[in-house]
Parts: sequence; C-alpha cells; structure tokens
Amino acid sequence: MNDDEKYLFDLAGYLVLRDVLTTDEVARMNEAIDRHRDQLVPHERQFEGESQTLTSEVRQHWLEGMLAWQRPWCEPFRDLLVHPRIQPYLTEILGGGYRLDHGPSLVAMDKGCAGHYMHGGGVERQDFSQTYMCKFGKIYCGLTVVEFMLADEGPGDGGLAVIPGSHKTNFPMPQSLHLYEQYAEYVVEIHCRPGDAVIFSEATTHGTLKWQGDHQRRTMIYKYSPRFQAHAPGYHQATFPDYVDDMTPEQRQLLHPPHG
Repeated sequence: MNDDEKYLFDLAGYLVLRDVLTTDEVARMNEAIDRHRDQLVPHERQFEGESQTLTSEVRQHWLEGMLAWQRPWCEPFRDLLVHPRIQPYLTEILGGGYRLDHGPSLVAMDKGCAGHYMHGGGVERQDFSQTYMCKFGKIYCGLTVVEFMLADEGPGDGGLAVIPGSHKTNFPMPQSLHLYEQYAEYVVEIHCRPGDAVIFSEATTHGTLKWQGDHQRRTMIYKYSPRFQAHAPGYHQATFPDYVDDMTPEQRQLLHPPHG
C-alpha cells in the first residue's frame, strides 16, 4: 500500500484496485457459481428497507458456503482468503494477524433488482467493531470489506455505491439519505471491470443502487476484522474444554472469542 493509496483511503474511506484477479480466476469462480446455481436463492431480507427509490419486485440472490464446496469448486474462493494483491492492503489497514470475520458471500442481481439502503458508519453502530481512525500515520480500522467484481459495473448500471469521507462523520445520517431518497449527489456509484476489487471500511457509508444492467451483477464479498475483534458473535464455531461445564454462566461469558 503506497503513500498515495494511504492518502486516498484515509480521505475517502475506500480504494478501487484494478485487475486484482486474472481473467482465468474470474472464469473459474463464475463456473463454480454456475455449477451451484441451484443454491442461489432470493435473500429473505428486504435490503432496501422502506426506500421507495431502491425497491423492486426483483430480489437479490445470495450464495454462501463456497469454502466448503468440494474441490476444485472451492479452490478459487479459498485462494481469495490470502490473495497476494490484497494481503498487503489488509495488513496495513487491519494490522498483522487479521481474520476473516464473515463471508464469503456472492450477491447476484438481475436487471431491475432492488438495491440496499445506505448503511455503515461509526455513528450508526457505536462500538469498536465499526470504527476508523488514524494516529501518527497509522490506520486503525474495524470491520473492513473487500468486494471482488465478477461482472462489469459501468456508469448507470447501479450496484455498489459509497459516500466518500463518511467514515469520519460525527453526526447521524439523515433518514432520507439512508433511504436514498434525498442527497443523491453525495453518493458515488463505483465503476469496475471483472477482476477489479474494492476495499472499504465498514465505517464508510455504503449501499447498493438498483441494478439497471442487462447482464447479471455478481460480486464476492469478504469481510475482515483485526485479530482481536469480531463484528458479531456466531459466524464461527468456538470450542471449549470440558471444565467449562462446571462454571457459572458469568464465568463462561469471559471465555467467549472476540465479538462485537
């Protein structure tokens, strides 16, 4: 992560990295997804919330569990966990020993698909799991997202959008902006080619605009945290020695792994 990139990430709260994945890597992931298309189902959540601007009868489709697929289908997704182009950025942003907090998840959107309301930010979630600061030239960041693009996201297509600089905001987001019904001029639609990646702090306000492209949008989402932190409990299994069975609930509580 060079000095220009540190400046831009600190300034805007996100970075767009070009050509992170090769054409072959993108093709292998898309082939694996097509092989498991029967598992690609509409998500039960209404991600647009009460927004009239982002809503649609066309729903987002999500797919998870690819790290557990049989070989060779799991391999390209496991490779992204320690991708050589991404590792130096995450080490700079999160520190050594960072961990996969949750994911990976595929988000697929067909033409007209509903978006996702604007969310994220240290004011929205007032704990250290979703925070950003910089001190003495060192970045300190909570939950950090990497999106790997598996399809074009061009001008007017919709898809990933952010509010640059919002990772440093000190006031609650207006409800009309949260619903993308006002102040749209502050929201930037991110444009990417297949193989590009976007890294952003969860403290950066972000969302998804309605998908207008004729092709299916596909993006892989990986979310990372510093080694001492987790965004929420329950994403990973935790085992305990037998002696905890004889402890009080208050004592066992202190033995839980990190979580938000």
